[in-house]
Amino acid sequence: MPFFETNDHTSMYYRDWVTGIPVVFISAWALSGAMWEYQMVPLSDQGLRCIAYDRRGHGRSDDPGSGYEYDTLADDLAALLVHLDLKGVTLVGNSIGCCEIVRSLSRHGTDL
Repeated sequence: MPFFETNDHTSMYYRDWVTGIPVVFISAWALSGAMWEYQMVPLSDQGLRCIAYDRRGHGRSDDPGSGYEYDTLADDLAALLVHLDLKGVTLVGNSIGCCEIVRSLSRHGTDL
């Protein structure tokens, strides 16, 4: 199974479907990356690389008992982008996922 490790050594699970232009999905609070399956299937069929991860403490990712503030959650997203060496990525969020995207961009910029 695909996992990446964050700065605080939390193991995070992700799904990575197909190849092509990458789209990363960031879920709402208390949901795993599986919430995006209905969007990932048709977009993958159209040739987009669809990636969704389980936020720390959710789904198959570790629950370290800490790091549930925006800076760490934003750093987790940045760690995924670096781990997969994603360029020209589109970030799609729902609820708190949108906040994580904005915080990640403000902390790390667009050129990870």
